[in-house]
Amino acid sequence: MLGGAHAASRLPASTALYYGAEPPFDELAAFDWVVLEPGHGHDLAQAGARMPRTQLLAYLSVGEVLPQAPHYAALPPAWRIGHNASWRSEVLDQRPADWPAWFVEQVARPQWQRGYRGFFLDTLDSYQLVAATAEERALQQAGLVRVIRALRAAFPSARLIVNRGFELLPQVATQVDMVAAESLYRRWNPVDARYEDVSADDRAWLLAQFEQVREQHGLPLLAIDYVAPGDRARARELAARIAAHGLQPFVVNGALDQLGLGAIEVLPRRVLMLHDAPMQRASDITYSVIHQYVDMPVFHLGLIPQHLQVDRDALPDYPLAGRIAGIVTHFDSDRARPALAAFLKRAIAEGIKVVSLGQPGVGSGPALAETFGLQTRPGAPLPLAPVRVSQQGREIGFELAPLPTVAGFRPLAAPPGAQPLLTLRDARGATMDAIAFTPWGGYALWGQALARLPSRPDEVRWVVDPIAFLRQALALPPMPVPDLATETGRRLLLAHVDGDGFANFSDQPGSPMASAVLLREVFERYRVPTTMSVIEGETAPHGLYPQHAAELEAIARRIFALPHVEIGSHSYSHPFNWERAAAARDDGRYRLQLPDYVFDTEREVAGSIRYIEERLAPAGKKVRLYQWSGNTNPGEAALAAVERAGIGSINGGETLITRAQPSLTKVAPPGVRKGAHFQVYAPNQNENVYTNHYTAPLYGYERVIETFELTGQPYRLKPINLYFHTYAASRQASLEALHKAWRWALAQPVHPVFTSAYVARVRNFEQVVIARGADGFLVRGAQALRQLRAPASLGVPQIAGSRALAGYTEPDAVEGTDGLAGAGERYLHLAADEAWLRFDRQGDGAPRLVDANGRVEAHEHAGGRTRLRLAAQVPLQFSLRHGPRCTVAADPQPVTVSADPSGLSRYAMDPHGSATITIACP
Repeated sequence: MLGGAHAASRLPASTALYYGAEPPFDELAAFDWVVLEPGHGHDLAQAGARMPRTQLLAYLSVGEVLPQAPHYAALPPAWRIGHNASWRSEVLDQRPADWPAWFVEQVARPQWQRGYRGFFLDTLDSYQLVAATAEERALQQAGLVRVIRALRAAFPSARLIVNRGFELLPQVATQVDMVAAESLYRRWNPVDARYEDVSADDRAWLLAQFEQVREQHGLPLLAIDYVAPGDRARARELAARIAAHGLQPFVVNGALDQLGLGAIEVLPRRVLMLHDAPMQRASDITYSVIHQYVDMPVFHLGLIPQHLQVDRDALPDYPLAGRIAGIVTHFDSDRARPALAAFLKRAIAEGIKVVSLGQPGVGSGPALAETFGLQTRPGAPLPLAPVRVSQQGREIGFELAPLPTVAGFRPLAAPPGAQPLLTLRDARGATMDAIAFTPWGGYALWGQALARLPSRPDEVRWVVDPIAFLRQALALPPMPVPDLATETGRRLLLAHVDGDGFANFSDQPGSPMASAVLLREVFERYRVPTTMSVIEGETAPHGLYPQHAAELEAIARRIFALPHVEIGSHSYSHPFNWERAAAARDDGRYRLQLPDYVFDTEREVAGSIRYIEERLAPAGKKVRLYQWSGNTNPGEAALAAVERAGIGSINGGETLITRAQPSLTKVAPPGVRKGAHFQVYAPNQNENVYTNHYTAPLYGYERVIETFELTGQPYRLKPINLYFHTYAASRQASLEALHKAWRWALAQPVHPVFTSAYVARVRNFEQVVIARGADGFLVRGAQALRQLRAPASLGVPQIAGSRALAGYTEPDAVEGTDGLAGAGERYLHLAADEAWLRFDRQGDGAPRLVDANGRVEAHEHAGGRTRLRLAAQVPLQFSLRHGPRCTVAADPQPVTVSADPSGLSRYAMDPHGSATITIACP
């Protein structure tokens, strides 16, 4: 017979158990059901926001209780009838008439009220430790049945998983949703603290029980096995063997505080970034070497930097395997750090790859050898000049040839099995393996990977390609990763204007306000999504220019009324240094000196937003963005204030790569985490920097085109971001530079978006989770960020065999990909926040979207018919690839611009920004 209504409802594709104190919620979001140990007091509201498609179940022990359990003291002593020495717990009597109701109210209901929507019922066979006769066992079983029925009656919609309890199923199968059992192939022995093989007889018995449940009750079956945290290869092998029995697998460590794997394996994206930069406050991370130079390549690889200052922050004590993608270190000082050395040795033992940049950070001599296997020569004579390159690989010389010096030389041999990329030799014949790939990852010592220019010691250059070096050293698996520079195959275009200079007079005839010139020359000419902000202290009657306030506010109202203009706030008093302004509230040196004003963060944020929405914005149009001012380095309090206001924020970062400074060290990451908050950087710098603080040359902003080009090739690292101040319209030279930048940008195949939409994509980057299954990849959490990159090694994406994949852009000139992330990578266009992606050796021939300047809102493919819904902020353009006999219809009707025999057709729709496209193929 089949199970009841609960079993017949939507069944989970995957189930995970995590009993640790710090669940990786973003990664656990890949699973449908997740069982947590509720005793840790997890914040379920936060968890639910980060994993909206996942149901959380509380682990509940029915047959035993630990002395530290919150309900232990309230248990009648007579109900504790035995002891389980293996787990140091007490066995509970299931016979008392009051027991089921007591369990529901004292154990289960508190967890339901906290937000759990299901229960994992464990220790259902513990009664066998105390019930000696068949009659006693029958009484205990009857009590367990009453508990399960009471739970179902009290929580009709709850998900219930029973761990074993096979003898109970004839009476409760219609009440539960899944049957689990542990140790099919491998078990955890808590007494001896070791992992053991399950005997063939025990395995045969358990498989027979599973088969009986399948045949008689039709319930989903979960098999939980145990392996050591670092033995991921065995975990994968066990999961495959379990799945071959038709069971859902989950393989994890004995403490269940590791991100295990099952029907899917989450591919971790977090990288621990360990450093020793001075850190008085969270905002100081902005000035660290690891953030300025290393975060960007980490982000571009689709990874998430997680900074830890090792002399201040606690290192993780949970198992790392399966949870983090690797460790990258950069230390300025190399001294003994025993705790760090022990942590790194544990990580390497778990199979985590480590990349050491700068100083190793653990000291020299034995510590260096024990941690990394690097061999030094204690007592060796001082190096003798000259120091020359002895050998170098093709990876060396990316932006700068090696610059070996005596000061940076010490005899050093890479560990066995390493692949040295750069070896130096001094005049005595001593050698130094300065850069190498190693069995545990790789290293590149300071002065070798990042070298200072002899003529400009304040400038550094990469000797190795950091993106390629990190990819290989971290041994990253081939996988799709989120891309922040692109959408539907086209480079993102965004524009935002800081309000500085709104009250400036221009050099045009009649000396009109710069803001009025900007309205006429930019906003009314370039009708693409643009964000405009104002500084309340400049435009308001109670600000610096009350005599001009009426005119300034009128101009602002005209700008904000334009449908392609998004409203931003650039603060109340334009803080020059956010944290100093907050610390010295009466000191006007750190902000505009407004009359009778004492600095207040809420006034800067919520107050300025309220002013704009009440006095300047059209009815119903809201402020969507906050644009940081001054040093653009807000602290946690300011970031929290913007989050409370319910909007995004932008600015900061130092992307200023030009042909005069053509280095990836001049490309900032997309943002930085500061405590619980994430600051999104502007993709590139504004005209103030290109004009030397608006002194000379005033036409300098035209060099932003160089920045756009260099962040588009050979890696597409950044969107095109037209970012400037209102005062750029106050001089004809700077205005002409603006026009030149706008014309260049609009001549590219771009995907225009509002700046707030870009901010949402960056903030979504951390929440996108990617998991590998037997025949593809699961993507979840892609609410705002729908563009992925996939390496060619995965094969060709399958449109018909995937779910929510509308198309992809090939890495070739035919499809106009003017700067992919790397050779052979494809852009994948998702149509929903969840997708399943399959690949094969060749395409499946299904029609696909090649590129568009609009977002994919929906995609269906069935029965020879493909339907797409596209929405753009400008007149829609898109390209399709399909068979020669296919027909394309659109509502409204597009105009075909071009087509070629290969099946690539380009369409333009004027003036429509949205359309439903139907492709019918015989």
